[in-house]
Amino acid sequence: MVLPAEPNLVWQKLKSGDLTPTAALALLVQPDGTVNLPLLNPDVSRRFFQKVPPSPQVPKVLPLLLWRNCYYLGICEPLTPEQVEFISNRTRTGIETIPIRPESYRQWYRQRHATTPHQITLAPLVNPWTGEPDRADVTEDAELYLGKADNSIHRINAMLAVALKHRASDIHLEPSREGLRVRFRIDGIMRPITTLPPHLSRPTVVATKVMAEMDIADSRRPHDGRIGKKYLKDGGGAQHLDLRVSTLPCVGGEKVVIRLLPQENPFTCLEDLGFSGSTLATYTRWLQQPQGLIILTGPTGSGKTSTLYTSLQRIATPEVNVTTVEDPVEYVLPHITQTQVHGRAGMTFAAGLRSILRQDPDIIMVGEIRDGETAETVVRAALTGHLVLTTMHTIDAATAIPRLRDLGPDPGLISDALLGVVGQRLVRKICPHCAAPYTPTSQELTWLGLTPEHPWAQNWQIGKGCDQCLGTGYLGRLAVVEVLNADDRIRQLVYGGTIGELRRYLMEIDFDSFRKDGIRKISQGLTTLPELRRVLPYSIHQCGEI
Repeated sequence: MVLPAEPNLVWQKLKSGDLTPTAALALLVQPDGTVNLPLLNPDVSRRFFQKVPPSPQVPKVLPLLLWRNCYYLGICEPLTPEQVEFISNRTRTGIETIPIRPESYRQWYRQRHATTPHQITLAPLVNPWTGEPDRADVTEDAELYLGKADNSIHRINAMLAVALKHRASDIHLEPSREGLRVRFRIDGIMRPITTLPPHLSRPTVVATKVMAEMDIADSRRPHDGRIGKKYLKDGGGAQHLDLRVSTLPCVGGEKVVIRLLPQENPFTCLEDLGFSGSTLATYTRWLQQPQGLIILTGPTGSGKTSTLYTSLQRIATPEVNVTTVEDPVEYVLPHITQTQVHGRAGMTFAAGLRSILRQDPDIIMVGEIRDGETAETVVRAALTGHLVLTTMHTIDAATAIPRLRDLGPDPGLISDALLGVVGQRLVRKICPHCAAPYTPTSQELTWLGLTPEHPWAQNWQIGKGCDQCLGTGYLGRLAVVEVLNADDRIRQLVYGGTIGELRRYLMEIDFDSFRKDGIRKISQGLTTLPELRRVLPYSIHQCGEI
């Protein structure tokens, strides 16, 4: 991040005689029309627009300099004699015009209309040429709002606003010799944003720790905390934002990671998440059961919680009592009782679940099975007339079964309770604004076990990169899922089989695997093969005719 130059420097040298007006303008405007924005004196613009308030009749001009009763204005398009006369009469000054680049005018317009980040707001800036919301690069937005921040709290607000605006899930603040490196995780990928100067590094970290109610005097141990914020959505209305903050001592200071958890579920139906066809039919059938156990599995950040919440929204009718125990409560859902885990107060998953069972529930959601006591209680709850949804961390759906057995519940009880397991990964979606047809190579088809004539080898697409997707070719994410339905044979294998026997049986019945769903989504033009190879476990990388 480059600190702005002294805005009054040109004016001071001009006033002292060290610069002529021509030399001053040469400093302000480069030969190609690029304006040196940090050298502009904001007081010139303030005084000009007091006399000439912006309106549709007023041409787009950038006040560069006021000297000896003459305004020097940067213009992108020539002014008519009538426009020059109008401005001259309103300001009672002479008018001189200097051609500038439209991009310089756009950047100046953004700086002038961007507000100091006293609060977090998602209201977009307007493009002066189109009147539409200005879709700037995330780095440009960050530089703009951080440049407006005059203290550490405003600096954090600026980072949060830019992160929310660009769909970031995490903010990483990493100390280095150059300063505090800022990176965002957007659509699952880390993106370098900017680097705060060294003298701002420690104050920013300390301010974050203060907001999260951490001990700022102890920088030798990791800390965890939370921050509650509100942000103003585009179009008005305040929305609650929950932030999970984690610090880690490292070379150069403390690294801070902030997880952003907006308190509203962005998905309204399972189709939005990526369920379709047979996977949607099977999973919907499980949700309609009066009792049983549904397990969602996948690594951290694979969208399990979003799937759980969307599922609960689907089945939470006035006729049923839905209760959850979570750590943390990420989205607040209407008409559902949600309980927060609090370890220091003795409110664990197992303790919360035991209490929930005394609350006359019909449907229970347990955020995660972490230990044997929770696993035992979950299984017994599913056998005693409750529909239970929960999550585990395993590499695929099949692995969840031996993992659950290892935690202690009787295999016979698991076999009776289990409805099925959903494995999930998130892949980036091809940007619909720059999608173009793509012909797969023979190597790609061989890797997937497809022939050129296969229907799934057709209709591939790739994103070329555009302003909408920040040049990445991807916009948003969707789930690639595999669905393991607990039929009679699988129940037998749960009770007395091995993971090898289970995998062989799943291959025999050609179940809805990661590989099948991923290839289907490629053939639908939703994602790409590099995305599948990036997120799916190695066990699905196998060839074979489909």
